[in-house]
Amino acid sequence: MAGRGLLLLGFLAGVTGALGQGVLAPSSADFEKSTLAPSLPSYQTAGAPPPGGALPQTLGPLQLGPVDFHPHLLYQFTYGDGIPSTPTNHLTTAVQEISPGVLMNIGTHWTLDYTPTLIFYSNPHLADTTSHSASLNGHAQYEDWAFGLSQGFNYSDTPLVETAAQTEQTGYTTSLTASRQMGSHLSAQMGLNQNITSSSQISSSPYGSSQDLHSWVLSGGLNYQTEYKFGFGISTSAGYDMITPGSDMKFEQVEGTLNWQLADKLTVRASGGVEDTQIMGAQLVDPTFSVAINYQPFEQTSASLTASRSVAPSLFQDDVTVSTAIGATLRQRFFQKFNFEVSGGYSTTPFVGFATVNDLNNHQIYPAPAVASTVQQNRSDASRFVRVSVSAPFRQRGSISIFYSFSDYTSSLSAFALSSTQVGFEIGWHY
Repeated sequence: MAGRGLLLLGFLAGVTGALGQGVLAPSSADFEKSTLAPSLPSYQTAGAPPPGGALPQTLGPLQLGPVDFHPHLLYQFTYGDGIPSTPTNHLTTAVQEISPGVLMNIGTHWTLDYTPTLIFYSNPHLADTTSHSASLNGHAQYEDWAFGLSQGFNYSDTPLVETAAQTEQTGYTTSLTASRQMGSHLSAQMGLNQNITSSSQISSSPYGSSQDLHSWVLSGGLNYQTEYKFGFGISTSAGYDMITPGSDMKFEQVEGTLNWQLADKLTVRASGGVEDTQIMGAQLVDPTFSVAINYQPFEQTSASLTASRSVAPSLFQDDVTVSTAIGATLRQRFFQKFNFEVSGGYSTTPFVGFATVNDLNNHQIYPAPAVASTVQQNRSDASRFVRVSVSAPFRQRGSISIFYSFSDYTSSLSAFALSSTQVGFEIGWHY
């Protein structure tokens, strides 16, 4: 999961819900959106917020009054091993995913997208499922103010890294944002977010979990953009997590941001700060950051390096995850049509629990809590991955790609360690 502050401060960002990282290889579109460091919203990069004007009007094949329909379809076939049905039972299976959907432009200020995904496993020990994803986004502008509203819904029932099992998750996320341009250089932003997530492990594993999370976050920030392709800013957020079963959490975060175009071919986006989490009378103070460096020496060639550190509630009772990740991606276009991409990354994720004294693991605790409310590390995971893909468009609106991925997860709890090699292809179409 990405840092709460980074995800929850996005202006007019699409809302997808706080669902856990899956074991199955994502589609090309999902993979591009799920980089190790979260993409920085406009004001997080210290730039001016986007205008709240009308949406671009590219007409789809069907219009009913003010509603313009844009259908899309994706088919993905994957064959892989190391797919967990329980933490101790890793399987080999073929997976077929069929995702028909439609994007609707409603007037000039609203969009609604709905996509179900039918998932079929060849291995009978994994249950066939249907996932659902829907998002409603709207925006408006009044004088110097820009306003945004997002509502998202996600349902999935797929193998997760965190539980090492097929896990059912349902998420609802609501985001209200407002921003104001104060002169040519200075802008201000504020946001209010609500996230409701429930998860349950459908297997009979002894590690099974079931948890409900209700989270509220209030955020704000100021940014200054200079005339020399350099900007900086500061943002703050405070929130409350109500977790059942388990103990409620409070947190505050302060971050500084910058956006610097060092040259025509090199840009740097970064944020860094501190998050303070309180639970059961104990206090966990951790640094957070996000860095993205992009270099494009030629029109056909680009490379990026990302790094991030974030704190988020775990799917397990009275635990938070402190995730640190680094990744790199190289993209190359051949013959004006074929796109080659290779990426890799490494991450560490300690599960920090709030319980009795055991192992402080270099985490700071201020002030010293009571013995019954101290910090200990209950689990520590590490992962590495490599992904290679080749894609090409066809017939104007279609695309096809093939991919290979390898993921390796180690854990201080051996039941959650796994390795998975996956190959497959996907065919997509959108209007």
